Amino acid sequence: MAIGSFLDKKKIREYIEKYNMLNKGDKVVLGLSGGPDSVCLFFVLLALQAEYNLSIHAIHVNHCIRGEDADEDQKYVEALCKDFEVPLKVIKVDIPALAEESGRSIEEEARMARYDAFDAYADELESGAGDSAVKIAVAHNADDNAETVLFHMARGTGLDGMCGIAPIRDRIIRPLLEVPKSEIMAFINEEEIPYCVDETNSMVCYDRNRIRHNILPELSEINPKALEHITDMTNRLSEVAEYISFEAHGLLEIAKDDGEKLRKRAFVTAPRVIASQALKEYLSKFMPNQKDVSAVHIDSILSLLQEEGERQVQLPYKKTLIISYEHLYVIDGENKEEPTGTISYREFDYEPGMKYPTDTYTKWFDCDRITDNVVIRTRAEGDYLTIDAAGNHKSIQDYFVDEKIPRHKRDQIILVCDGSHVMWVVGYRISEYYKISNNTTRVLEIVYGGTGNE
Repeated sequence: MAIGSFLDKKKIREYIEKYNMLNKGDKVVLGLSGGPDSVCLFFVLLALQAEYNLSIHAIHVNHCIRGEDADEDQKYVEALCKDFEVPLKVIKVDIPALAEESGRSIEEEARMARYDAFDAYADELESGAGDSAVKIAVAHNADDNAETVLFHMARGTGLDGMCGIAPIRDRIIRPLLEVPKSEIMAFINEEEIPYCVDETNSMVCYDRNRIRHNILPELSEINPKALEHITDMTNRLSEVAEYISFEAHGLLEIAKDDGEKLRKRAFVTAPRVIASQALKEYLSKFMPNQKDVSAVHIDSILSLLQEEGERQVQLPYKKTLIISYEHLYVIDGENKEEPTGTISYREFDYEPGMKYPTDTYTKWFDCDRITDNVVIRTRAEGDYLTIDAAGNHKSIQDYFVDEKIPRHKRDQIILVCDGSHVMWVVGYRISEYYKISNNTTRVLEIVYGGTGNE
């Protein structure tokens, strides 16, 4: 079949229009490996070039995995692009060396290297694109989508993983995503278009290859339309995921409070599926990749929301989610706050009728009641506070808990102490024991100046 017939029969043009993958005047970076899928996409884009006024640019990443075979693939791609006058950029990346250094699998390292190269080339073209958009076209097909879904299911996944490969993500487009591999091969063979064969694709030591060669054929034996049904399932689940994401954004807007803090109650009262997605989207802002936030993290957080007091959940990259009494927020373990500010003080005689300071960071104390050297520090074991005129005590730990002060801030709060007796929890309250009374003769005034008086 000719390329025009292939476009119409496989509804590729209709699929592109459905997701608004291409617009007139776009620049397109095509990931061209030389395999049948990317070669097929090469001819699809050429067929649409005039219709969309496309500027097509190919990029080939030589992974240096297969030695001379990889070099032959590169030569084929270079010849193909030269024949059709398509600009080509070739990148060589030593994937085995990078994988050994990073500890990642060869598959994962190669995937990351490809997309890094695609993004870099797109950025390069975008800088001189004027008003034209730059798209990155990759040749994933319906088989790839099914493999991805089954792979996610085997490893454990949520709704996002069950949705498979997205037709469009940011500037990445996948025009062949609903075309089965068998139909791509039929077109390539019928048109007698040469292509490269990557022998590693037949090695069942790779997880995805096991699915491709062992599992998908068995599913097709059960039902010849198994691939079509998986594609249909991912489309339906994508619609569900889109709705849940919409509701999750609404929940995040409702929950917003001071800065990056979220109101805890909004999540406690929300449906679990909406709260889960909202938490994932919120936490992803603090991570390099959304997949760094796993279902284990989300489940841990949801289970702790119903508990009293403050809780913490450790996240990747030394981040911690604080579940406080009323809020949720993320702190960076590498950038803990240090106590700041300066303390100044003066002593003077007390005269009845003197006006007491009302500033939060200026306090008066009865000098006659101070028995030790006044020390400015953070909390220590045994610290206590006098909480009422009857002389009842409360440990500073219990005071922090009762005042709902987040655990990670308790070691940073400045205390003014007379031995283990806390005279002043700076920014909060002073001890009843040291308050000015009719018997006071000398006053110690202490001013905490780092934060400013209110």
